[in-house]
Amino acid sequence: MLSPNALRALDSLGAYERLRGKALQFDKLYFKDDKDKTTDIYYFGSKVIYGYQAMRIMRKELLDELLVMLRERSIPVHFDSALATVDYDGPDPNSKVGFTFTNGQKDSASLLIGADGIHSMVRSTFLPEVKPKYAGILGISCVVQRSQLRIPDEYGLPAIAVGKPGGFLLVPQKPDGSELYVGAQRRFPETDDWNCLRKDQQKLYDMIHENQTDWPDIVQSALEAMSLDRMGCWAFYSLPPLSSWLSESKRIILVGDAAHAIPPTVGQGANQAIEDVCALASLLSKLSPQVSLDKAAALWQSYRQKRVQKILDLTQQMNAKRLPEAEKAKLPPNAIWTDTSLTRGEGGELRWLYDPDMFDEAEKWAQGLKLKGTTTQG
Repeated sequence: MLSPNALRALDSLGAYERLRGKALQFDKLYFKDDKDKTTDIYYFGSKVIYGYQAMRIMRKELLDELLVMLRERSIPVHFDSALATVDYDGPDPNSKVGFTFTNGQKDSASLLIGADGIHSMVRSTFLPEVKPKYAGILGISCVVQRSQLRIPDEYGLPAIAVGKPGGFLLVPQKPDGSELYVGAQRRFPETDDWNCLRKDQQKLYDMIHENQTDWPDIVQSALEAMSLDRMGCWAFYSLPPLSSWLSESKRIILVGDAAHAIPPTVGQGANQAIEDVCALASLLSKLSPQVSLDKAAALWQSYRQKRVQKILDLTQQMNAKRLPEAEKAKLPPNAIWTDTSLTRGEGGELRWLYDPDMFDEAEKWAQGLKLKGTTTQG
């Protein structure tokens, strides 16, 4: 899911128009009760309100297009070069970060950016005590053809259909919406080998078909359409808030899931990674005697941490909305997202999330640092 905040950044880079034809565009996520009635609407985008419709695009399509753009700019990309160790990240401001790859090759750089996911090797080099925490939730999913579903008239998609077992996700994909990504969350104990569970497609199939008759008919038709070879699962992991996304020297910087793994509930994981790197790259391009690396990195981190925490709060509320009724009943007041929390989006309530332009923000930070430096020197 790419929402207006990330699409605005991709548009600035010239990627948006190249992606449009490869994506499904939409505005709203509908919450449906067991009678197919709409109970809530959440806006993922809107051309009128937020400047862009949301996109659902295959991850490979996005990555392939970005790779083409890198090659057009003669920027080298090296594969099969996983990081093994960071050998030097000392206090000398004139030194570089030294590191070794798993193939034995050594190298160094002025900056090392850890964009290597929730199980980040880069993060472990200066925050070895931080470990991803399992949320106790497993998402079980499949891909089915839209033509196989019994979709009621005027039934808005994408949707979360709510039944006794909780919420069931129905999300069209491909530019024409001809297939749907469908699935549900369930409580599940942590395992040491998630790959083993992913390969046990019969077990995933059996788990998601438990209590099949407790779901609305549209969900039952999705369950009937599932095939074993397209079953998958996603274990929800998150990170505790990190004390820092920066090493002590400020020359190792974490971005994306390496810094803040956001559960997929509101579709902001990839969006926030894009925000991270656009804001950081823009700010790094403005380094000068007045805008030093340590001050720029600290300012970037402060802004990004506050913003991501607000999104995590929204994610937690939306997660609660998908739980079975029995588990919802145990939650404290205001733990579940509703339109009354002013995050529905139809009146522009999500401008705080979708409107910021990371390139504009970085320009403001740089100007602020320059003015502060001038005042200090004076």
